[in-house]
Formats: sequence, structure tokens, C-alpha cells
Amino acid sequence: MKKDFLQELEYTGFTARIKRLSDGLLYDAINVYKNMDKEIEPNWHLVFLLLKEKGEMSVTEMAKQLGFSHPALIKIANKMKAKGYLEGFLDPKDSRRTLLRLTKKSIIEIPHLEQNWELIQSVIQEFIDKEFLDKLTEVENRLNEKSLLERINLKLEEK
Repeated sequence: MKKDFLQELEYTGFTARIKRLSDGLLYDAINVYKNMDKEIEPNWHLVFLLLKEKGEMSVTEMAKQLGFSHPALIKIANKMKAKGYLEGFLDPKDSRRTLLRLTKKSIIEIPHLEQNWELIQSVIQEFIDKEFLDKLTEVENRLNEKSLLERINLKLEEK
């Protein structure tokens, strides 16, 4: 088998390996949706599921709930609006805020999408186990407590 330079780098290659893995899964997911004749992008399912559960939310609330940046969620929401999956409306309690909700098109489409997501999930479970997810959660929690930058700055201060 061909040597993998990033694997050989061990910890030095960690972020590049995560990026490579993420990119590969993202591009595969794009093609999965294309093959299923779905006009959605891979990360939209999170918005569908969140709004299905919550009904309506502001972009700020959604970004916080998903751990996305505000600009990233606006970009997703605008694309979903353009495809007719989301609609915005003024918050009846505060006319300065815009809320988002699923459209009738989304509500009709979600059961079909959920079948696709279940298939995707079953395939992911073939190569990702609970132990890996638990370890990933641990890494995320540790970085939320103290970022990589903060940790590096502490090391530099020690010198």
C-alpha cells in the first residue's frame, strides 16, 4: 500500500487529515444528493432537522444551536430560501428580528429526505463507531474549554 505522508507526520498532519476527511465526505455527499435528484446541499439537513423540531428560529439562534458562524448560517439560509425550502418573516414580538421557518415544500420533502439521511447514516455507521464519536466529542469539548491558540500561547508564556 502507498505510504500516506500525512499519516507519517502523525500530530503535525492532524489538521490536514481532518480537512481531507471532511472534504472527501462533503464531496461524496454532494454527489449522493445529485444521484438522488435532490436540490439540497450536505449541511442543509441540519437546518431542516432543527426547524422541524423548533418550528421557527432566528438566524442567530440557529447559528448558536448548530455551532456555525452567523455569516455561514446566513449563506445557507439564503441558498435554502432561493430553492424554496425556507421563508423569513418578521418576529411578531419584535419587528427588528427576522425568523425563519420551513416552507410547505420542505414539509412535503422532509419524509423523503429523512429516508435518504437514514441511508447515509447507516453507511456512516459502517466505518464510524460510537467510540470514535465519543472521542470526537471529547476533543470538541476540550477545544471549547481552551482553544488551540490559547493552548499554544500558554506554552509560549512558559518559555
